[in-house]
Amino acid sequence: VTLMTLVAMGAAVWAVGYIFFHNLHLVQVNSADQHLQVFDSAQNRWRQVCSSSANELLASISCEEVGFVSVVNYSVASVPEGSSDPGDFFCVKPEELSYGKKIRDSLFPCDCESREVLTLLCQDCGRRSLTEDRIVGGLDSRQGSWPWQVSLRYDGVHQCGGSLISDRWIVSAAHCIRERFRSVSRWRVLLGSVYNNPANATVVEVKTIVYHSSYLPFVDANIDDNSRDLAVLALSQPIAFSEYIQPLCLPTYGQRLIDGQMGTVTGWGNVGYNGHQANVLQEANVPIISDTTCNAPDYYDNQITTSMFCAGFEKGGTDSCQGDSGGPFVAPDCLSKTSRYRLLGVVSWGTGCATAKKPGVYTRVSRFLPWISTALRNYHNSPGVHKMSRT
Repeated sequence: VTLMTLVAMGAAVWAVGYIFFHNLHLVQVNSADQHLQVFDSAQNRWRQVCSSSANELLASISCEEVGFVSVVNYSVASVPEGSSDPGDFFCVKPEELSYGKKIRDSLFPCDCESREVLTLLCQDCGRRSLTEDRIVGGLDSRQGSWPWQVSLRYDGVHQCGGSLISDRWIVSAAHCIRERFRSVSRWRVLLGSVYNNPANATVVEVKTIVYHSSYLPFVDANIDDNSRDLAVLALSQPIAFSEYIQPLCLPTYGQRLIDGQMGTVTGWGNVGYNGHQANVLQEANVPIISDTTCNAPDYYDNQITTSMFCAGFEKGGTDSCQGDSGGPFVAPDCLSKTSRYRLLGVVSWGTGCATAKKPGVYTRVSRFLPWISTALRNYHNSPGVHKMSRT
């Protein structure tokens, strides 16, 4: 098994609006005034959310629910008398609000006697300033094409990829943080370049590393189960966004993968099994493979758990490989008013590279949104290496 470069044979912006389709209800922030609105599926109507003592928590949870890691600002706006019907509001039950839980579950229709509603602004994500046509195969990326891609380096040597999800946090794979790589002071993050060894790169020290404590190979090296292969790293200082450095969106709560959907995997790993690392960031488009197919005897024979998914071609030829570990598998969607890329998977493992019926295997990020949220909240100011169990 290879713990995962792509193998091929042959300025800061802020969100001003979003819509989230999920289980017959919607959440949106009006793009004109950032009023939080939630769709009442029972009454088939939109309702604004009445201001309460839980505004700060509700704003933060609302942004997270739709894949935005942080809230930039929240405030209260007055609703002019006569501008809406008395039943156009939701009130919140503060005691029922919690991270990892959909906000709709803690709301109820009300008259909002204060006539004050919550407004908020989420940090934008998943958008590229520089775009290009999509090409299947492991090809060189253009500068700025994947502005969330980072290189994780230990003693100056590229070890793994990662994805920037905020101005402080990176998502990568747990197996990149094996025991001999746990001196935080020796880790660096390279951002904003498609080159493996650029002359003038943005390089930032790492302050905190949190990995999933239930990643079983760390418990017993003889265990052949790579479930929960996930880690997050905090930078020592906030990074300034630019056209070459942008955060990536996380999945929305409840977002499901679509079998056959094309996604893009990027990295600087080996351009052939046991080959040399790429000098320029490689990108390849591969389709998501159903769990049923990937668990077939001639594929991975039931090694794919619910915390993983496979992506690649039956005949092989395009894949992630050594050195790509921890890097992103992304796909755009229109869950927002603007098409944004989301981090659907983290490069985890595979048998060989680009081998027929042995596609790349990825950590299914949607399964770990509460874990990521908890790690970012609990360890934002805790230097060192930490292991955290499932939430």
